[in-house]
Amino acid sequence: MFDAIINNLSYLLKGFLTNLELAICALAGGIFLGILVGLGRISKNRWVYHSVTLYVNFIRNIPLILVIFWFYFIMPILVGRPLNPFISAAISFVVFEATYFGEICRAGFQSISRDLVSAAYSTALTYTQTARY
Repeated sequence: MFDAIINNLSYLLKGFLTNLELAICALAGGIFLGILVGLGRISKNRWVYHSVTLYVNFIRNIPLILVIFWFYFIMPILVGRPLNPFISAAISFVVFEATYFGEICRAGFQSISRDLVSAAYSTALTYTQTARY
């Protein structure tokens, strides 16, 4: 057993590095898109709120493997050319993780009490400054 591991150590290392690269890409893209999704979920614009809510509810109710299959098998049909498997996996992970990060961001935004927001406005902070600080 250990001989097989030693003989295939380069393949294991290459697979580990590919997995690590995929995780970093998915995490960075998921957090960025998740912040936008979280802001969309608390938006006062009805079109933005309802479209983002539909996206979140749809993606959260399907398994990740289905999202991966969609991006690997259906996107080449829609695009008209085959996609790189790594790119397909990265996009599917970003789309899937963004929904969960978005809900985390939404909960964080909504956990700020009205008293803190009122205190920020009373110190002449703008809406953007209040949201940032």
